[in-house]
Amino acid sequence: MKLGIVVVYLVNEEDEKLLDLHLNQIEKHTQIPYTIYGSVKRLALKFRPKLEQHPKVRICECPTTNLRDKEEHSFYLEHLIRAAMEDGVSHVAILHVDSFPICSGWAEELAGKLSESCVLAAIARDEKHDRQPLTACIFFHRGFYLKYQPTLLLSGAERSSSEYKQYRQEFPHVGDSGIGYGFKIYSEGLSWLPLLKSNKGEDYGFSGGIYGDLVFHLGGAIWLGDEALKNTGILRKLSSVLFLNRMQEAMKRIIPRPFWKYFHGPVNLMVKKPLFEQLRTRLFEDPESFLNYLRTGKI
Repeated sequence: MKLGIVVVYLVNEEDEKLLDLHLNQIEKHTQIPYTIYGSVKRLALKFRPKLEQHPKVRICECPTTNLRDKEEHSFYLEHLIRAAMEDGVSHVAILHVDSFPICSGWAEELAGKLSESCVLAAIARDEKHDRQPLTACIFFHRGFYLKYQPTLLLSGAERSSSEYKQYRQEFPHVGDSGIGYGFKIYSEGLSWLPLLKSNKGEDYGFSGGIYGDLVFHLGGAIWLGDEALKNTGILRKLSSVLFLNRMQEAMKRIIPRPFWKYFHGPVNLMVKKPLFEQLRTRLFEDPESFLNYLRTGKI
């Protein structure tokens, strides 16, 4: 087994500890041969030597794009996946800079669950309302990629097709990067293994998730670091993690799901940003204890 881990490295200035933790956790829990294929196109210059000097990281030169958000992230991931394939990897794991394995043997366990029909394992945020592979962790074997040539996002024509509309009815989803893999699997009559949230400690909603008892995803390390979402000082000082989590869940219950998209931005500003910051602080203070609490519920 030869594993290619592909990561787009966009790291906020205050998140050097997160980058170190991501790299250390991969090294600690991955015993099989692996290479990290990384894009550093918009990475802060001060972080580049850390990746350039890392023995397991191969920085890949990707074309420049004016795309942003999920389109930019997917654009770079597509190039990294192709680079890994050209190197002859047997399996690919897509991770984010704020996601990483928490158990040794994670890659072997996921590989063992794949077959000719079950071609992929991935984080699924919500099996009922957002059942799609999420790029915080997507794991697949070489044969699936080479045979079906999936893409992370869908074209306009694909999104307008009757087959996609049927797929969306059967499997509601947000449409983030990774949905192209889900739709390809559906259209080819294949299946995939959702890694569902398995927190036995506090469930913090969008952030701080353990999935399949194998992978941790902090959630929001890049887009919640945006300058537009930094004016949250009052909430950050007055709110506990528990309170913020409860506020978010209450809003979801009150606001009808068809209208949730219109409130998504304000909720990010009011709730998710300070929640993310508090969880990040707890993670940085004592990663082992915090991750163990999320997994087991034991303090």
